[in-house]
Amino acid sequence: MNQNGSIQEKVLKVVSYLLPGIIFGLALLTLDKQIDHLRSSYILKSIASVPLSHIGIAVFFTILSYAILTGYDYLATRHINHPLPYKQVAQASFISTSISYSVGFNFLTGSSLRYRLYSLYGLTFLEIWEIIVFCISTFWVGFCFIAGLLFTFYPVKLPDYTPEIPVPLKVIGILLLLLLAAYFYFSFRKPDLEIKGYRIRVPEPKIAFLQLVLSSADYLLSGSIIYFLLPSNPQLTLLHVLVFFALAQLIGLISTVPGGLVVFEITMLFMLGPYFTTVEILRPLLIFRAVYYFLPFLLGFLALIFCEFEAKKEFLTKAGKATYSSFSEVTPQIFSVLIFLGGISLLFSGALPSNPQYLRELTHLVPLPLIEASRLFGSIIGVLLLLLANGLWKRIDGAYVLSLIVLLLGGVVALMKDFDYHVAAVLFAMSVLLFPSRKHFYRKSSLLHQSFSRENIIAIILVLVSFIWLGFFSYRNVEYSNELWWQFGVNSQASSFLRAVVGIFFLLLVLGVMKMLSPFSRDIHLPGPEELELAKMILRESPETWGNLALTGDKYLLFDDEKNAFLMYGVSGKSWIAMGDPLGKSDQIKELIWDFFEMSKLHQGRAVFYEVSEKHIPIYLDLGLTLIKIGEEAKVPLESFTLEGSTGKDFRYAVKNVEKKGYWFEIIQPEEVIALIPELKQVSDTWLEIKTGKEKGFSVGFFDEKYLSNFPLAIVRNEEEIVAFANIWTGAGTEEFSIDLMRHNSSAPAMDYLFVKLILWGKENGFKHFSLGMAPLSGLENRQFAPLWHKVGALIFANGDYIYNYKGLRAYKEKFNPVWSPKYIALPTGFKKSLALKDIATLVSGMKDPFKDIF
Repeated sequence: MNQNGSIQEKVLKVVSYLLPGIIFGLALLTLDKQIDHLRSSYILKSIASVPLSHIGIAVFFTILSYAILTGYDYLATRHINHPLPYKQVAQASFISTSISYSVGFNFLTGSSLRYRLYSLYGLTFLEIWEIIVFCISTFWVGFCFIAGLLFTFYPVKLPDYTPEIPVPLKVIGILLLLLLAAYFYFSFRKPDLEIKGYRIRVPEPKIAFLQLVLSSADYLLSGSIIYFLLPSNPQLTLLHVLVFFALAQLIGLISTVPGGLVVFEITMLFMLGPYFTTVEILRPLLIFRAVYYFLPFLLGFLALIFCEFEAKKEFLTKAGKATYSSFSEVTPQIFSVLIFLGGISLLFSGALPSNPQYLRELTHLVPLPLIEASRLFGSIIGVLLLLLANGLWKRIDGAYVLSLIVLLLGGVVALMKDFDYHVAAVLFAMSVLLFPSRKHFYRKSSLLHQSFSRENIIAIILVLVSFIWLGFFSYRNVEYSNELWWQFGVNSQASSFLRAVVGIFFLLLVLGVMKMLSPFSRDIHLPGPEELELAKMILRESPETWGNLALTGDKYLLFDDEKNAFLMYGVSGKSWIAMGDPLGKSDQIKELIWDFFEMSKLHQGRAVFYEVSEKHIPIYLDLGLTLIKIGEEAKVPLESFTLEGSTGKDFRYAVKNVEKKGYWFEIIQPEEVIALIPELKQVSDTWLEIKTGKEKGFSVGFFDEKYLSNFPLAIVRNEEEIVAFANIWTGAGTEEFSIDLMRHNSSAPAMDYLFVKLILWGKENGFKHFSLGMAPLSGLENRQFAPLWHKVGALIFANGDYIYNYKGLRAYKEKFNPVWSPKYIALPTGFKKSLALKDIATLVSGMKDPFKDIF
């Protein structure tokens, strides 16, 4: 049953990757038939002939449309009674809308971006969810109104060659108007709708009316852009174009192709076919695509980079990492996008015919075999750039070196192929800009080990499909024959293109087989004796003590290739949760964190780092994770700790009082622990009974004979029995020691005694610090502009005694005058943050995951 489910998941995953590419390919084939009689040069000349005034109108209408779209979000923040300044709302709205319109998957992409941006402004998950629902409903309110009126009162006869719609447009229009009427009915009744546990407030009539006005105006503006770019035709009115525009948008949305690319255009070609020639339709559609989608996407992407840069720069400064170059947070991503675009330009250059005049002149300088080889390798280099972009995004040093080499080769090939100095100049410029950025690409990792996201794979597929279509379109007048494969010469460009296609697919096949045979897919299993012994060796060299948690054996261990560092982790739901920072040699830490991140991606999971310090914050930010503070760790400086004077008065009293009752403190060496296990287990069982709890694990130790025998024990006893014990963790070089498992029975004296005696023992043995562990939710600021998590955490810390004694724990540890240091969780952004927090709670508490069959 599980195997069948796994096979079905893999099949659905492959289909989800290929379906947009298949639909895109079919749309391109259909488009190819429609424009078979046209030359690309004629289309370009036709676009160039469009008056600048018409393009100016298109740009003006686009600006108005996106300004109205920001009104969706601005109105939404008023609806949820959490108004924000218009500047913040406009920024979040424009970034999420402009990117999601072009990238596709509007709900997922737009929702994730809105969650990321609005969470920076202090909005809760439910508030952001209401904004998303509000914006989606606003779009459909306008669509139902405009399309409903058009379909009902102005039925347009579709061309005979378009697929027949089973339901008349008039009936569809009436249904849309009825949906709109139902929406306003609920608005006047003001009910709260509940869908799958989420409460959704229907806007009041005033806001609902504003929704109608905004979305109707947006729809009319975007549809009017194409109308004003079309040539005049007395038989075609604006109402006709708006009907066609609505149908084309819907079909493009259903196709799942990013931005409805080509699908929208081919639908409009069918609709407008009876009124204009093909080139007269293509011209406004291409301008509309560039003005309404491409330019806002570029601006939105740059705005997103700037927003992330500012957010992370501020965080790094607050975290005391101002010396770390904040620009490095976005440098790899910028170059990744540029390299991907460079690959596209090189591929498309190889698919287009070369200028015969340049080729004839080039043959006097470059031998024909080199020209032929450059045509083949130019396309192969273009594909390599598409693949290397993923490695640059992930800061791999090998991707950096290869990208420099491939860019330079690509520039040379572009010159040798047909003296394409435009593409060559772009590639050479990229290599010059990339060269001084070596320090930002620090990962020593194999490129074959890297995972590709679904969006990345779909983008590569769409580029390759476009390359093949563009080549066949460019050489459609060449009659195909088997001899084409073996023709070489200046005028045999179609043959070169066919060989390039075969070369590209051969390259992808070889790389795919090598990746499948790559040994990176690690065997996931709990550590055995050899791995635990290896972890012990690394721990002996580590000054930090919490790494001894690895010896419980309930967590997976991930070692670096040289076995000099490791991290421990558990899996809950789809979250792969690392416990703390990695331990071991510092030069291996960065790559180990990235390896863990990559491994979680390969298993379709999400990486989370729990209870991490400030030490590796820049690396977690490089992964695209966000950090939230969860508390502070207390470390007692032993040099200044004393029982003398007024400061040690309470501690002196605690020690004397306990010892008067016949108790004493004793250290038991690891080899002596086994003999005491029956007594210790009795104390532990009594402690669990008192706490009415059970053993937890993961972030804390638990009672286990093998685990306890690794450490010395501090015990408190009298003549008759052991009444309390704690296992002692020690760090390398007597830098630090701490305790993990602390248990006592009902007759145990005050625990102050155990702590004081432990601190004195550590001081006598030369240790510098004693870790009292973490105080959850401690140190969170409840200020006006503090992050939402800080406000909620501070509120729980101050008033949550009925949940857990947060204040009492902090006050107890404060008695020992410790130095406090912050602890964080590094986790994904967007909706995945909530799922990750749920998985952490499940893993730490030891509960069965109640949602594992849902997510």
